[in-house]
Amino acid sequence: MNWIWISGGAFLLSLLAAGILIFFGKQLADLGITGNIYYIILIPLGFSSAAFLAGAMKSYASFTSNENITYGKLQLTGPIVIFALVVGGGFIMPNYNKKEQFDLKMRIVADNQPLQALNEGTVTLYIGKEPKTVNIHDGEVAFYNIPEQYHNRKVRIVPSIRNYQLADSNEVLISKNEDYVDIHVRRTQESMSTLVRGSVLDQKNMAVGNAFLDFSSGLATCYTDPNGNFSLTVPLPSGEKTQLKIVTDGITRFDEVVTISSTIPIDLRIDKTP
Repeated sequence: MNWIWISGGAFLLSLLAAGILIFFGKQLADLGITGNIYYIILIPLGFSSAAFLAGAMKSYASFTSNENITYGKLQLTGPIVIFALVVGGGFIMPNYNKKEQFDLKMRIVADNQPLQALNEGTVTLYIGKEPKTVNIHDGEVAFYNIPEQYHNRKVRIVPSIRNYQLADSNEVLISKNEDYVDIHVRRTQESMSTLVRGSVLDQKNMAVGNAFLDFSSGLATCYTDPNGNFSLTVPLPSGEKTQLKIVTDGITRFDEVVTISSTIPIDLRIDKTP
């Protein structure tokens, strides 16, 4: 009786796992849980079903040789037949009346940083009735089970990446013969400019008014107000490094590399001694 309970429980667990693969196939595919997982579940499902029935039935097998031919005759009855049917049928059914499909992989290439892999955002592929949306990982996206009819056809894609937009048309040619399709993106115009704020103080923590700030040798310039504060738009993306020169009374007081940021003020202290 214990054998029946144990094997029956294993059978139900395997059957439940198989049901999850069937009814939640799309969601699992988006997570990358596909392919060999099906066959990993199939084997214990066959064993547990056979073991469950073995508690009430006996397996029988016989082999009859035939001298006239090179092979004989094998007869199977009982739970062993169930195992053969479950496992054998499981390997056959996924390919029965299966339409030809292929997998599609895309590389997201940023024109300003072609060697750096983007690791955020999504790409939506419009084929069939429902668009497919996949997260970007290590600069790549993968779409599985694309119908054969889309081989060598143009399809529409829409990337959603912060501060980036498509550099080319949103229609790309896909093929089952290509390992990757490269999708080129470029930074948006808005992300190429950064509003920079900050202040300039002297060694005594006094505000330095009317100090001249020069970013990247004339790329962007401004003067501090009487309170030593400044604010200007620099045509560089946030996070970029650039040379900043500060001049007062015709003397360069500061000439170093700073990091452009839209959130972190650039507060500087200069030496005004002659």
